[in-house]
Amino acid sequence: MPTELLQQIGLNKYEAEAYTALLAEGPLTGYELGKRSAVPLSRSYEILERLTQKGLALVQPADPPRYTAADPAAFVARTRAAQTATLDALAVALTTLPRTQQGEDFWIVRGRDAIVRHVADLIKAATDMIAVAGAVDDFDTALAAARQRGCRITSQPTALPGSGFALLLDDSRCVIGTLTPTTSCQAVTSTNLALLATIRALTPATRQHQDQALQARSTTPDDARSLDWLDWETRKQRRLLGLDDNEAA
Repeated sequence: MPTELLQQIGLNKYEAEAYTALLAEGPLTGYELGKRSAVPLSRSYEILERLTQKGLALVQPADPPRYTAADPAAFVARTRAAQTATLDALAVALTTLPRTQQGEDFWIVRGRDAIVRHVADLIKAATDMIAVAGAVDDFDTALAAARQRGCRITSQPTALPGSGFALLLDDSRCVIGTLTPTTSCQAVTSTNLALLATIRALTPATRQHQDQALQARSTTPDDARSLDWLDWETRKQRRLLGLDDNEAA
């Protein structure tokens, strides 16, 4: 386990093996390292020298030289500070990149882990309201955090099949999909107006909010045609989901 974690923060397999061996066995020569670890004897001194260059080992000049592990607490603290600084710089660099405005496209997320991560990110970014329907137990922690920061959460069981779920976030983005089978499940995420209208229809609270908003606006002939199209598209999406009007009421 420690060797796997060390590899996740940048050490290669033999460096991780050598460092953990130095911690467990105490000071070692290259020959002793090759005999007591998975590091090949032919590469033991090379690996030990690389550890000293990275500040993970100290050397005692002798013939042959002996090596001991650097303090693990200091190593972890130094690594944490360096990675935090790198991530902070990366966040600034990525958020300041020029980006083109995306349209109302549909995007697919595949696999349970990827879907859960994507939905959690969307929930974290929500600032006003989140409407959920179906099997959303996997998102409970993210939803609880959103509620604590002031988001209005509405929930409604619905007839989505199996592990089907749907979320509407800030009335401007939605995601709908399933979480099974684990490796081949899919979810659709979009800002498409017709799909947003379909997700609104899955929960009474959001449907009521939409009705009030429509009553408050003045409807021109062009608006009416747009709403007729949205109503038609909503009915089509509901048929694809296997829902009827009674199930969503």
